[in-house]
Amino acid sequence: MNHSSVLYSRRDAVELLSEERGRSPRHLLTPSLLSKWCADLGFKLGLKEFDTDQMAQLRAMNQHYACGGSRKELLNKMRNPQWYQSPN
Repeated sequence: MNHSSVLYSRRDAVELLSEERGRSPRHLLTPSLLSKWCADLGFKLGLKEFDTDQMAQLRAMNQHYACGGSRKELLNKMRNPQWYQSPN
């Protein structure tokens, strides 16, 4: 199966990313926060599913914030097209 054909629903993405960052109330990942991240990443508005590449970007963003990184730092990192590990 091609990696890009794997799709994750928004609900699955929130659950997976929440698991990865821990369920601390201090680091709560909500659907609205996911929407903000999608906007920062330039994803199409209102996406209901994410492919493997998009999930890799969301995971990189999640890890950045879980380690205490700032939005400004992340936006600077994102200027490099290879700021995250693509699964493809």
